[in-house]
Amino acid sequence: MSTIEQYHQYVYETPWGAMFYRLLWNQLDPLIEPGARVLDFGSGFGHTAKHLAAKAQVTAYEPDARMLALAATGFTQTTGDWATALGAQRFDWIVLHNVLEYVADPAGLLRQLTARLTPNGRFSIVRHNRLGHVFAAAVLQDDPAQALAAYEQAPLASQSFGAMNLYDNAQLAGWLAPRQRIAMTWGLRTVFGLSANSAIKATPAWQTQMLALERRLALDPVARETAFFQYVVTAAQ
Repeated sequence: MSTIEQYHQYVYETPWGAMFYRLLWNQLDPLIEPGARVLDFGSGFGHTAKHLAAKAQVTAYEPDARMLALAATGFTQTTGDWATALGAQRFDWIVLHNVLEYVADPAGLLRQLTARLTPNGRFSIVRHNRLGHVFAAAVLQDDPAQALAAYEQAPLASQSFGAMNLYDNAQLAGWLAPRQRIAMTWGLRTVFGLSANSAIKATPAWQTQMLALERRLALDPVARETAFFQYVVTAAQ
């Protein structure tokens, strides 16, 4: 099984994959207006695109043929040169979930995509959080040496997608200016990924209780700084 197929299995078949999306959608869903025009840029398997398509007009862009081969349907899917594929379309929301870490020029991409937003358009961004990687290496993987390296800014890599260029909210704010600003930040996967007890994660009681805990921790200003991911929503300046 390839790493992409393993990642697909994680997204669709594991309780921790399901928990990630339940938390993400809990944060995102109240913000998306019915009928909103949404671009899911770097849509992967189309899991979020399909979810949002229940109430929004969703266009998904994904350049990776391996992911497209396994992708969901139920929305407009594009690939290839994104500027050509999207034409002159503008969007109320542009979704960038685990994307900016893997592009050569995130600031340049954000400038180009900002031009695709409607006047009050917004970005929905999920980003890897370095301190969350430190905690995961130290606790989940029992690897303090790797945790220390991550803490000291060592390069990180994804098993499925290769080298990651982690960034923080201060960098992101600089890339977004002057037309967009960070309006809200949530923690995402704050504690549920720290346990190696896979059996308990399949139990309904654990899932219900953990979901409630994660929702509380997501807005805690201390806890969200330790989350594996942060979820960021922007607004027009």
